[in-house]
Amino acid sequence: MEASINTIQVTIENRIALITLDRPERLNAINRATIHAINSSLNKMEDDDEVAAVIIHGAGRAFSAGMDLKDDAVSGVSGRENWREVLSEDLDFIMRFWNFSKPTIAVAHGFCLAAACELAMCCDITIAEEGTYFGEPELKFGSVITAMIMPWLTGPKIAKELLLTADDRVSAERALNIGLINQITPLVKG
Repeated sequence: MEASINTIQVTIENRIALITLDRPERLNAINRATIHAINSSLNKMEDDDEVAAVIIHGAGRAFSAGMDLKDDAVSGVSGRENWREVLSEDLDFIMRFWNFSKPTIAVAHGFCLAAACELAMCCDITIAEEGTYFGEPELKFGSVITAMIMPWLTGPKIAKELLLTADDRVSAERALNIGLINQITPLVKG
């Protein structure tokens, strides 16, 4: 099975569903269309006995730069209740991977930042290519992260260090050492 939904590509082969974030021109920034497309795909996969596991990765030179802030800015969202709705949708989207009934695997390369870092942490297994960077750069601008998964994985001391310093250049090697990811793979040439 193969499907394309503008911002993502979905293939299913040998009981493995592969979701590809497919906005390489925006470093696979996650916009509202991406959220809706992935949620729709996950709904179908959850009920499909032909899907045993889900892998998510990004096209181009990055896993994802996180939420598409330009998309949110253009949408004209304002007011506390409207922003609460947007942030709730963001949190529900990320936590969908944490709560998904089948195994989820994030395969990161390049940059895995902000909401994408949270998404990768929410997957059951996270694999990173050598040279991948993780982090929460939104903290540098006074924004907050929507899910606090990091302390569950790294422990509170390391999580506080990374979050309070807004370190957005956590190498794959350090991410492995502190428990953000499960494995590092060699850099893929080409």
